[in-house]
Amino acid sequence: MMGGKGNRCPPEMKALVYTGPGQMELSQWEKPVRGEGEVLVKVKAVGICGSDVEGYLGKTGRRIPPMIMGHEFSGEVAEVGGRSKFRVGDRVVVQPKLYCGSCSYCQMGFSNICPHGQFLGVMSRNGAMAEYVSVGEQYVFGFGENTTYVEASMVEPLAVAHRAVSKLGTAIDEAKYLLVVGAGTIGLLVLQMLRKQGARSVIVSDLSEYRLEKARELGADYAINPGRKNLKAAISEITSDKMVDYSFEAVGLNPTAVDSLEGLRIGGTAVWIGNAQKMIEIDMQQIVTTELTVKGTYIYTDEDYVQCLNLIEEKAVSLEPLISVQTELDNGPEVFRQLAENKDGRLLKAILMP
Repeated sequence: MMGGKGNRCPPEMKALVYTGPGQMELSQWEKPVRGEGEVLVKVKAVGICGSDVEGYLGKTGRRIPPMIMGHEFSGEVAEVGGRSKFRVGDRVVVQPKLYCGSCSYCQMGFSNICPHGQFLGVMSRNGAMAEYVSVGEQYVFGFGENTTYVEASMVEPLAVAHRAVSKLGTAIDEAKYLLVVGAGTIGLLVLQMLRKQGARSVIVSDLSEYRLEKARELGADYAINPGRKNLKAAISEITSDKMVDYSFEAVGLNPTAVDSLEGLRIGGTAVWIGNAQKMIEIDMQQIVTTELTVKGTYIYTDEDYVQCLNLIEEKAVSLEPLISVQTELDNGPEVFRQLAENKDGRLLKAILMP
């Protein structure tokens, strides 16, 4: 209702709102007001992360309703402050981990684990499954017209994969065999990053035959379905009992964490990316008596983000095979339902366009 000047309702925008386990509603939401030092971004494309689906199902406790999810996104600058480096109409991506920049962790280069930070679209901090987002300018990065908004929205998952692979540095050059457990979006991007790093023989494991075929298309030397064949035995056969030097776990569940260790040689290293299941049970004696190493990797820093944006702009990674759905925000509730029921794994990345 419009009344006198002091009684005007705040402007609204369309948003996809998580209202409880298994419930997503398209509704009107208060449009964010740009704060000092912030950029108002009109969202053009936002990806649905696997963690969003887990949150939608109420499994993680990291999505507190009612809220707007979404942290993988690109858009167009809609409003800026007086001294901004951006202009209205600029094409941008947003790094969604909002860090303080002053704590000891940030000062050491670990802004990704800043204990004072927030994450867009996580807990109760609203994200990008809406028409607009307002965010501090330091988290915003521009890109050119040769990159589409859909491609740019894939910077976030690529940055996750990039940081995970960078944990091993040049050690990948010497590895004879590597294992990627999970052929979802992150696992397939890890595969591409390994290939770009010059990895020799890469084995990919997944329960979905469809996703294993995607892995073969994107450069996997071997693809194993542990639901049909014993994974450890298959790796032993492929490697002539040498097993793999390094593994990457990109699911985050107990069975896949175990698989990432079972495939390792003595003294091998597992890099854990997945974060779906909080508590898992593993064989501690196996780790101790064969001197295995487990490295955790969590999201990314600004540096990872910029490097991955450059990779996408250079067309150095193949994104199209990973994108299963591109549709309007209005169809969000149905897309979430389909992703939650994605038994055969044929749905990989879904992109919503407000």
